[in-house]
Amino acid sequence: MADHGDKERFLHLGEHLMGMLEYLRALLRDLPVPVVIPQFLGGDAPDHEAIIALDRARRLIADEPLGASRRKALQDLILEWFTAYEMLVLRQVAGPAGWRLDAAQFAISRFTVMAEMIESGMVDELDE
Repeated sequence: MADHGDKERFLHLGEHLMGMLEYLRALLRDLPVPVVIPQFLGGDAPDHEAIIALDRARRLIADEPLGASRRKALQDLILEWFTAYEMLVLRQVAGPAGWRLDAAQFAISRFTVMAEMIESGMVDELDE
């Protein structure tokens, strides 16, 4: 029964992760110098080029004409996405372990808080 709950939680977190990626893609497209990330899912498997592009975007954000706190928050959003993604991939490769899903959930929570700070403009107040 524990495996069933683990699988459901894994699937739920995976769906949430894809929503986070779409949010990131939209944020990056709306930057003063737009950064376009390709679709993550290609055919039946993740597109490795999208992962590379997302990592590249993390570095490109440093050159965006934004406040330092907003740039850092955007870079951290990408890192939190990578953290959650890697934990879910590791769960698939190494097998179920509650701590992997807990770590992914914690990264998703941090992503959510930072996204709310960006959306509300609170992150920009840190530069004032």
